[in-house]
Amino acid sequence: MQSLDLYRIYIAIFVAVFLPVQMDIALGQENSGPPNTQVETVPFTPAAQALKWMRLPEGFKATLFAAEPDVHQPITATIDRRGRLWVVECYTYSDRKTNYDMSLNDRVVIFEDKDRDGKFDSKKVFWDQGKKLTGIEIGHDGVWLTAAPKFIFIADKNGDDIPDGPPTVLLDGFEDDTIRHNIVNGLRWGPDGWLYGRHGIQATSFVGKPGATASQRTALNCSIWRYHPMHHKFEVVAEGGTNPWGFDYDKHGEMFMINTVIGHLFHIVPGARYRRMYGSHFNPHTYQIIEQTADHFHWDQGESHNAVKSKQGMSSGTDAAGGGHAHTGLMIYQGTNWPKEYHNTLFTANFHGRRINNDTIRREGNSYVASHAADFMKTEDPWFRGVELLCGPNGVVYLLDWSDIGECHENDGIHRTSGRIFQISYEVNDMPGQLRNIATESDVGLYDLLFHADSWHFRQARQVIAERAIGGNLSNQMIERAKAQCCDTTTGPLAKLRILWALYSANLVDENLLLHCSRSEDEHLRAWSVRLMADGLKEISSSVQNRIVEMASDASGLVRLYVASSLNRFEFEDRLLVADVLCRQASDAADRVQPHLIWYGIEPALISQPTAAISLAKTSKIPLITENIVRRLTNEIDRQPYWVDVILKEIEKDRLDSNAALAGMSLALDGRLKVKQPANWRPFVEHFQNRDSINDQARDALRKLGVVFGDGIAIMQLEKMASNGKRSIAIRRQAIESWAATKPQGLAEKLKRWIGNRALTTAAVRAAVHSDDESVAQAIINQMKHMDPPGWEASINTLCSRESWALKLLSAVESGEVDKQLISAFHAQQMYQMDSEILRIRLENVWGKIRATPEQRQKEIAVLSESLANPKGPLVNFDPASGRKLFEQNCARCHVLYGQGGNTGPDLTGSDRKNLNYLLHNIIDPSGSVALAYRSSLISTEDGRVISGLVLTENENTIQVQTPEEVISLDRQIIDEIKLTEKSVMPEGLLNQMSLQQKANLFGYLMAPNQVDLPADNK
Repeated sequence: MQSLDLYRIYIAIFVAVFLPVQMDIALGQENSGPPNTQVETVPFTPAAQALKWMRLPEGFKATLFAAEPDVHQPITATIDRRGRLWVVECYTYSDRKTNYDMSLNDRVVIFEDKDRDGKFDSKKVFWDQGKKLTGIEIGHDGVWLTAAPKFIFIADKNGDDIPDGPPTVLLDGFEDDTIRHNIVNGLRWGPDGWLYGRHGIQATSFVGKPGATASQRTALNCSIWRYHPMHHKFEVVAEGGTNPWGFDYDKHGEMFMINTVIGHLFHIVPGARYRRMYGSHFNPHTYQIIEQTADHFHWDQGESHNAVKSKQGMSSGTDAAGGGHAHTGLMIYQGTNWPKEYHNTLFTANFHGRRINNDTIRREGNSYVASHAADFMKTEDPWFRGVELLCGPNGVVYLLDWSDIGECHENDGIHRTSGRIFQISYEVNDMPGQLRNIATESDVGLYDLLFHADSWHFRQARQVIAERAIGGNLSNQMIERAKAQCCDTTTGPLAKLRILWALYSANLVDENLLLHCSRSEDEHLRAWSVRLMADGLKEISSSVQNRIVEMASDASGLVRLYVASSLNRFEFEDRLLVADVLCRQASDAADRVQPHLIWYGIEPALISQPTAAISLAKTSKIPLITENIVRRLTNEIDRQPYWVDVILKEIEKDRLDSNAALAGMSLALDGRLKVKQPANWRPFVEHFQNRDSINDQARDALRKLGVVFGDGIAIMQLEKMASNGKRSIAIRRQAIESWAATKPQGLAEKLKRWIGNRALTTAAVRAAVHSDDESVAQAIINQMKHMDPPGWEASINTLCSRESWALKLLSAVESGEVDKQLISAFHAQQMYQMDSEILRIRLENVWGKIRATPEQRQKEIAVLSESLANPKGPLVNFDPASGRKLFEQNCARCHVLYGQGGNTGPDLTGSDRKNLNYLLHNIIDPSGSVALAYRSSLISTEDGRVISGLVLTENENTIQVQTPEEVISLDRQIIDEIKLTEKSVMPEGLLNQMSLQQKANLFGYLMAPNQVDLPADNK
């Protein structure tokens, strides 16, 4: 009895003293354990009980690899080349009420199971100074981490598990304020050597290298993105979803993404745009989206997704369907431990359903489809919150369990003291023993591992080969052997794929090898040759581009899919040539993905090539492409009505699919109040309306067009369109602007509601110019932090339209709600000209100096404006190459345009440069409107020099100054005086030495919507 009492005392001492100390060490806190904010409304499940509650198929076993207090908050993990598990513990994770707790630190912990009994033997902390850590990968002599707003790299060249120094920030701009559980996350090496990541829907990030200007950044929200470790390129791969929290690829390198709430699975094809939970894609001319890859949902479709959450009880229908909508983690099993029936099938944790779902994947049409298989694992543990699945060495699987009772881990607080990692294996195939350290293999050993049956061995070997090659440490003998075997007819297609990926990851693929693979009998090799050729399309030869064009008629739908995916890599003038071949494949008209991919690729090129666009619409065997081309050109009816007349003539002469064309024209104008009637509309209708060849949809389109081209659509009908959530976003946007223009009753209240709808925000903001209600202005300001660049531009334009609204804008700038840089010189002049002394004083204090343009310069501006704006003037046929050269000579030192140039002055890409008056005033009279950040300084030195320029940086020893010619550094000891002037750093007289045609070339280049020539056939 005494022994039992003594034992209880020891236990009590351990729990009260030792365990909290261990917690303190784990979290890097001195006197407190990890703070829980979640109330335990459900009894906490001990880890041992959670293990007992797991139900697996016969023959499988699970072990408790690690659990609290050894691991907490395991949000993600990866496995290194020694088979060790690197786990990210995210203690800062967002609480819905307070957001991320920045008083805590996240950390990276390494777990090792030396005797391979399914339980860790040792652990060490690699780094404990993280914030908002949500993704990790190992490779290229270090550790890669997503740590919003940053993407960072921690070097460890000697592999001693100790950082060589502080993290290097590779990218910044990932949104980390509005976003909580939708935050940037997940890092995985792709088969091509790029590092892939994910991003959620809640807000838009603007990502670029530190110091990048607005146009040098990439906008993204729900998407898959990637980063190249050698070239340091960042790009969005595909868009859509809600909160992607899982990514993997199959044996052929086909990539898949797991998602929540809406459809759970998407086959990731570069350039694709998938269904979003809400909102709309950045491109307003997306028109249609690609639906999920799965042919099923994991909950009863008769219930809302809110009704299937585990805490509310699960219906039998949802239980049978798969347990709910919340999926995290994705693994396509390619190990050697589990039975063959599970190989190349897909697994994801369903945490509301307390299970692991299993889907089978098969080819269908040009893409893939996934079907529901029996759920792989279920548990009775109400605390189960699986977040990641990883296939480890020799095919054992790790399951990370966040372990809490919240819906999204943050709605009801954070439970930081829990966390488990399970290992799942098939007992019959258990393979204990020491693991190979793949980093120490010889080149020959690495090459042999490329063909290993276990995916972990192959993936690690490919990664090490790439690192050695990039470092110049890979033998030429192995490189030549790999290239030869990739071309050898006796090598199997899967082996060739793995060789090709390894060579490409190592930057060792040449054109000849890709061209050879493009003629393989295996469709996967051909498809990958297209993908890899497209990756470097702008740097390789015309022969490779021509081969891609040939492959647009390939017998394989998968190959044609990736040719369509490659369209956005071509220059605009080449896209329609490739698309012409793709669109002649009538069998692709009904494909679930192909028509959409083609459309996403060609749409940006259409307006610059309307003649070629109409030609493509005529030859296309895919009606959706014809419909969308006509719809896109008709969208421009106010600016280019000529093309609508051309389309009507082509329909009348039976050279254009009338049903598709009329449907496209009707959709383009749906939501418009009234549009000027095309010149040949009435004769067209009289000639065409009684044809037997048109279907009911086309007749309905004719009727709708007749209304818009006639007396106009009814105001009440417009309001219904704008408010109808079932109508397309594009149509609702048009209806909002048309309806608001009539200034109806109840305008302000409707506008405020629509401003709060992220899909409709920009349209509602534009429409707000028709309201004089100050609460609308405040609604715009409140929403601006959630907007994208077009929304910001529309907001500033609208807020500068009224004096009282402009004052609200300046107050928002003063308080930090709105970025001052969003206000351009054009907007500042507009506010200055409102003739309000209060507004002028506030404007100069907040933004900078404004003055009236001198009379002489006003005349100069007026004369040049008249010359350039003349319909037959030199601007109509400007020379883009000359304009680009003039920009580089005169402007690029200080200004960024299309992502290129210096960032001393404002980034011109997103400015009001399409406005000729804006450009003329700022170039001819640059000191008329000078933002505080761009006022020039006069610097006097001891030796009598006077230097004029913009002070870029300064410290106690030196200052750095941008002059019109160069950046110079000055020692403070030689400076007599620094005087801030009222002048802009931009020099005056920039145009004095240019001819009228040169001025037109420069202005044409500056005003062009992108870096392509304006259309020669633009009427």
